[in-house]
Amino acid sequence: MLRGQLRRQSQGTAGSATHARVQNMVVFSVAGQRLAARTEEIGGVLPWPGTTPVPSDTPLVTALVRYEESCLPVFDLAAKFNRTVREEDSLCLIVKHVDGPLAICIDAQVPSLHVVPRSELQYQSGLDPDIAGSCVAGDEQLPLINLATLGVASRRST
Repeated sequence: MLRGQLRRQSQGTAGSATHARVQNMVVFSVAGQRLAARTEEIGGVLPWPGTTPVPSDTPLVTALVRYEESCLPVFDLAAKFNRTVREEDSLCLIVKHVDGPLAICIDAQVPSLHVVPRSELQYQSGLDPDIAGSCVAGDEQLPLINLATLGVASRRST
């Protein structure tokens, strides 16, 4: 369900040397805000299944979605950025989080794959531990989000 913009790389040692100098990224939107994330942090994309509200002390996690034979917590990334996503026109991004898989409601625009040269990545530590820095994907400068550790720092500080 991802739109590929990956170019075929040559086989052999030249291909592996090229791989070391690039980072594969997924670009997606949350309530109109475009973000980039490392492909290894993405578990999949599917139609938004709808949520079941649940009481929770975990910041920005107040619902569950059914996924295969289990339920996943929903991290409200839109609320983190003070935005609102229309769930009826959405997709579900499955994230490979350090605490186990979780779901994020994203805009209906299908995420795209990008090969980003490492020279276009700018890592920085700032006020938001969930933002690793920025990158240039296509012609856009995008925030690079840490999906694997999303919300971990905010839970430890409370």
